[in-house]
Amino acid sequence: MAARKTTSSKAASTEQEQAAKAEDTEQVRQRQFPAKAGAPEVEVDERSADGAEGTRHIKEFVVHDRNWTGEEYQHEANKAAVHNEAIQRGLHPRGEASFDGAEDHPDGVSVVLTYSVETVPSSVDHQPEDTTTPRDVIEADDKDTSSSKAEG
Repeated sequence: MAARKTTSSKAASTEQEQAAKAEDTEQVRQRQFPAKAGAPEVEVDERSADGAEGTRHIKEFVVHDRNWTGEEYQHEANKAAVHNEAIQRGLHPRGEASFDGAEDHPDGVSVVLTYSVETVPSSVDHQPEDTTTPRDVIEADDKDTSSSKAEG
């Protein structure tokens, strides 16, 4: 008769390995989603290419100064783009984006336009239905988001 294998030490070491692997996985998740670890500001900053202020996502646009008049329609297009970029970066915008100012670009012929919007990292958003989408921004101005034109 063959001797019986004892698996208790192997099982214990396998459980320890699994526990260590689960802990490593959790650490990776926390690095990827700092908001889950209680640091939403860190996650917003990591996901915002142009920076963040707390949980406000910041977006900068560089435009040629001769093309920039500061008319409202130009702001509305940029505000919709700010919401779009936030969503693409895993952030859920809340409310309206604000125009935070303009400054001369170092190239001497362009202007840097800065906008921001309050966000919630999607990894911890328990009310995603409250996300303000680019469509919401456009329709708030009574604009049409359809690509088709009415035939007359």
